[in-house]
Amino acid sequence: MTDVLIIGSGINGLSAGALLSKQGKKVLVLEQADAFGGAVRTEEITLPGFKHDLFATNLSLFAGGGVMASLKDDLISAGLEFVPSDKPYCSLFPDGKMIGITMDRQKNLETLARVAPEDVESWKELTNKLGQLAPHLFPILGTELPSFAALKSLFKTWRKIGTEETLNLIRLLLQSSRAFTEEHFEHPETKALAAIWGMHLDYGPDISGGALFSFLESIGGQEFGMVLGKGGANTLINSLVKVIEKNNGQLRSGVRVTEILVESNKAVGVLTSTGERIMAKNVIANVNPALLPNLLHEAPETKELNNFRPGLGTMMIHLALDQLPEWIDPAAKEFNYVHIAPYIDDLALTYAHAAGGMLPTTPALVIGQPTVSDPTRAPAGKHVLWIQVRVLPLEIRGDASGVISGKNWDEISEQYADRIIENLEKYAPGLKQLILSRKVLSPVDLERYNPNLIKGDSLGGSHHPAQFFFLRPTPGWIRHRTPIKSLFICGSGTWPGGGVGGGSGLMVSKLIK
Repeated sequence: MTDVLIIGSGINGLSAGALLSKQGKKVLVLEQADAFGGAVRTEEITLPGFKHDLFATNLSLFAGGGVMASLKDDLISAGLEFVPSDKPYCSLFPDGKMIGITMDRQKNLETLARVAPEDVESWKELTNKLGQLAPHLFPILGTELPSFAALKSLFKTWRKIGTEETLNLIRLLLQSSRAFTEEHFEHPETKALAAIWGMHLDYGPDISGGALFSFLESIGGQEFGMVLGKGGANTLINSLVKVIEKNNGQLRSGVRVTEILVESNKAVGVLTSTGERIMAKNVIANVNPALLPNLLHEAPETKELNNFRPGLGTMMIHLALDQLPEWIDPAAKEFNYVHIAPYIDDLALTYAHAAGGMLPTTPALVIGQPTVSDPTRAPAGKHVLWIQVRVLPLEIRGDASGVISGKNWDEISEQYADRIIENLEKYAPGLKQLILSRKVLSPVDLERYNPNLIKGDSLGGSHHPAQFFFLRPTPGWIRHRTPIKSLFICGSGTWPGGGVGGGSGLMVSKLIK
């Protein structure tokens, strides 16, 4: 009998497995796909030699997180190699303006003075504010919610910054991206620069709670840069797998768990699709909470999980390019992320259309240029482009442009991808002539690759306040525990949510004795 059986090999499942195996626990990881990694996966899906991160690509959270701190030497010995970028992101606008954020504070101020001069002082103030709050905010991301440790941390924060600033912090947690940016910025370009980060986590500009991410990511990019994986994000996955195996853990791919076995309200193992029963002292489900009722045969305890809502959908478009795009501002070639929104009202309209089931006309685009920092991902002189389309409907009811008539992603994905490329041409003239090959992954394709990405939601569930922080995923399933003894949960559907961080894997590993 194994000590810990982990269902799913996403970043959090593997992080828990690596930590627990290092502690001497007998670990078994089961993965239904043919490759480990969940939503962290690198493949040559366009042309040989072009390495594409199919889903997640930014490894900054992991690089600065608790799992890396605990396993740094082991992971490096196992081959993990990061590629840091000091030019993490920029935003392009239709009139040719660009705001690029680097790790050089003075250079950023000079850029703002040129494009958005009235926002220079506010940017300085927000930079100082992040410096003051970071020691109090970031530890919470690695702390169980709710917990005495979290309460103690909040108390220390209050003692340090005072009542007024504590209340301002709470206000920030409740603000929308629009309210936050209108409060701090004058220029539409700077407002969009920050607000687009909310769209990364299912926060349209007018959704309560989006301000925190707009603040942390826009200013945090300046302070911490961005981190990619050398040769592809799967360098992280491969390293975690090796750490588990080195510590006598086992991993099996192509194994689909159909049931979590429960006896006397205690998890005792799993049943696979082939009828194999695998017994374990503890079970960790690195699974979207919405899928757990099926694995537990609709046990009464799982009823509230049926209310766990997905975020809106995502499309991925991967391009193999002859050369980097000729952006309307050539300086955009230097940045790892290029954001095209372009303005807050456009973001709001996109979000409203997608939420209402309509295909947006000009959805927000997060464009990754990983070969700017890591040329090993493509043949010499060539490049890959990673395009994330945010956000898209979970169910298609129509097209906001009135052009696309189909309502099935398998029918219309290529047609909709053509729209995205046409939109991009306005910011990168001649892009179509540079494309050597492309691969489109619709929201339905995302779910096919990984059932946890329900209807193309790449976040493991919406991050709106009603199912975030101490409410994630639901009130009865918090703190990575479940109503069933010896059954634990981790993944982006639990606190601290989406992103390649491994935080919930770290937290759940501390619960296994």
